[in-house]
Amino acid sequence: MFRRKRKLDERPALDLVEEAFHLVRRAPARALIAYCLGSLPFILGLLYFWSDMARSAVAEERLLTGSLGMSLLFFWMKGWHSVYAQTLLAQLCGESEPRWRPRWLLRTMLYQAIVQPLGLVLLPVALALLIPFGWCYSFFNNATVFAGGSVAGVKSLVGRSRRQAFLWPMQAQFAIHAFGLFGLVVFFNLFAALFAVPFLGKALLGIESIITRSPWATMNTTALAGMVALAWLCVDPFVKALFVLRCFYGESQQSGQDLRAELNSVAKPMKAAALALLAFLLALGPALSASAAASESEDNRRPAALAGNSSVPPTELDRSIEETIQKREYSWRLPREAAAPKKKPAASEDESWIKKFFKGLEGSVKKAFRWVGDFFDWLQRQGGRSKTPGMGGFDLRAAIMPLLTLLLLALLGLLTWLIVRLWQRRATPEERIAEPVVALPDVTDESVGAEQLPEDGWLRLARDLMGRGESRLALRAFYLASLAVLAERNLIALAKFKSNRDYQRELGRRGHSLRELPQVFSENVSVFERVWYGHHDVTPQVLEAFSGNVERIRTGA
Repeated sequence: MFRRKRKLDERPALDLVEEAFHLVRRAPARALIAYCLGSLPFILGLLYFWSDMARSAVAEERLLTGSLGMSLLFFWMKGWHSVYAQTLLAQLCGESEPRWRPRWLLRTMLYQAIVQPLGLVLLPVALALLIPFGWCYSFFNNATVFAGGSVAGVKSLVGRSRRQAFLWPMQAQFAIHAFGLFGLVVFFNLFAALFAVPFLGKALLGIESIITRSPWATMNTTALAGMVALAWLCVDPFVKALFVLRCFYGESQQSGQDLRAELNSVAKPMKAAALALLAFLLALGPALSASAAASESEDNRRPAALAGNSSVPPTELDRSIEETIQKREYSWRLPREAAAPKKKPAASEDESWIKKFFKGLEGSVKKAFRWVGDFFDWLQRQGGRSKTPGMGGFDLRAAIMPLLTLLLLALLGLLTWLIVRLWQRRATPEERIAEPVVALPDVTDESVGAEQLPEDGWLRLARDLMGRGESRLALRAFYLASLAVLAERNLIALAKFKSNRDYQRELGRRGHSLRELPQVFSENVSVFERVWYGHHDVTPQVLEAFSGNVERIRTGA
């Protein structure tokens, strides 16, 4: 079975869905106001148009004006959806929220009016064919995200939306299906509430209604359309946030916008720290200048005091200098005495064996050349002999010379090949694989996450901190080790924006079959928050119980 290879920069679909929910939760009020300002008029107009076309006697007369009004409300909604998407995108990039200028709003609505009507035709056809629906749906949502940004024109808008739609297609398909299931659950919950609220009112307050008298009254098309519209209002903001994240990460591959956003998030606290340091230095400046003036006056008084106390006689000074230079530590400055000349050694054994080696090598080379010369002389003599007639005389020289020539050519070729290989090996530097040295993370840093080390690394660091007496830091290292264990078993998904309570809820959802594991992890979370954020003391008993729970998590996960 072939497994799909995921690119290094492609995020899992479920992680992206969770990030979309967190993005909407952190969204500013202006973003939600922009979404409601565009969606609510369209939904109310659509329900009125639906009811009017279904029940009014003069529906044919109002069809043209009603359709024109719904078209304008559709363009209005899509324009404000772009404003909502741009506000979320600015929040991701760490930039200021876009101002609602009339010219910008009109341009955004114009782009949406050009691109989005095509989706009313293509999306139902793509949904019927099933396969291309993900690409089509992604394209029109990408156009909503890019329409409010800096685009050169409609051609640029279509090109960027198309490229982003074909980027990470499986991620988009999984995310769309996940939100489809979520929307279906929301629809059934709303439909159940439509039934449950009237019957609860009748049971508790005695209020009679049409639904309690005739439950089938809720099955009319207007009620169903209202439930679908409410479910869409509950789900669509998160869908828009999902495609904002996809466009952000997709465009960051070329623009590096995600790196700039990280730098912007770091630059703000650094700027505040720099201002505080500057204020501290300005406050400390007068004290430093006063101490410098005091030290300068002290240095000016020292030479005068020394000059007044220099009353040593010259003879005693000369004697002291003579005694000082005769000490051992100053003897290296005295002139070197003439050493006795050393006798040159006679021919040593080292020189004798070197000379013998070269002499033997020279004799061997001469002997080899002499043998080769004797061989060629012998061949020459064999070629000069007279052949016996009638006996089929054999010319040995003529037979051996071609073979000898081939052997010499082969030897020359082999020698040339060896020289070339040696030269290439010498010219090409030896490749060395540099193994990165993994630096231990700083446990005191709040931004350090459990993904920076495996579980064994966190456990070794925790034991090392225990040995050094850093019980509080060892407790945090044990806690990060438990998060790494749960993430490796796919019981939680690590993310910087998640809190400890988010991890508890996620573990309770994914690890419901493991009965003791969520309870043990909740105990550790409670202890960790009391120690790390509440500054409670870490006794050896508390640390031992905490590490024991971590071991239970390792064995139970």
